Amino acid sequence: MSQPTNDVKHYFQRPGTVARWWNPEDERDPHFAHFREQLTWAMAQVAWEGQRVLDVGTGKGRFAIPCAQAGARVTAIDISGEMLAQARQRAQQAGLSPCFVQGDAEHLPFSSQAFDVVSCMESLMHVPHPQQAVAEAARVVRPGGQTIFSMTNKWRINALANLPQACARALRLNRSPAGPQIAWYYSTRTFRRWLQQAGLRVCLLRGQGLFQAGARLAFTRRFSIPLFPRAFADWFFARIEPRLRQSPLLHVMGTVMAIAVAEEP
Repeated sequence: MSQPTNDVKHYFQRPGTVARWWNPEDERDPHFAHFREQLTWAMAQVAWEGQRVLDVGTGKGRFAIPCAQAGARVTAIDISGEMLAQARQRAQQAGLSPCFVQGDAEHLPFSSQAFDVVSCMESLMHVPHPQQAVAEAARVVRPGGQTIFSMTNKWRINALANLPQACARALRLNRSPAGPQIAWYYSTRTFRRWLQQAGLRVCLLRGQGLFQAGARLAFTRRFSIPLFPRAFADWFFARIEPRLRQSPLLHVMGTVMAIAVAEEP
């Protein structure tokens, strides 16, 4: 395993890292509307009752718990023990008992064809080898089973927010140390290729977040300002964007989601 691979996985395993800053369930978080809509959309894609479901990169159980509430038999995996502890607590408070497992999305500890549905939402960009994670999801879903993925788009409009900091570094005006790399971004074309190479038939691609409330204009590692006013971003997201999410503009939206079915042998 390479050093960068070790570094990012160790980062997410450490307490006080991702569990501290990843809170899209909180209404005060600028990502709240984005992820509420994403959850609503994902839940409408499957008749969950009785389905054997694996949620990869479950975090605090944002998808696993609603799936269990809908009657699915849920197994949920994450590399962060701290996130899983919070997920277990939330599930207990809801009177539910999904099976939570600490593990690696690139090496799933499950038998082949063990699940009817596999979801992997907001996790691929944090995996050092996302194509391997997609292949593992395809391995553990049954033939004809459904997978639901999302990834952060390399060509998103919001990436323009990184230009000032990138220019400052290129001109050596900003010499503050860069933080650890914990995310990688890819194009829609690359995303589709991973799914197809894993033996998954892409049924639907859908964009989300043309102007994201959480996007920030970064001047240094520690100083940034919102790229868009939250009131505008939330208004556009709710009122204008829905009709655009399956248009060609999905290729420049912040998040691209996919529904893909495992090919029959």
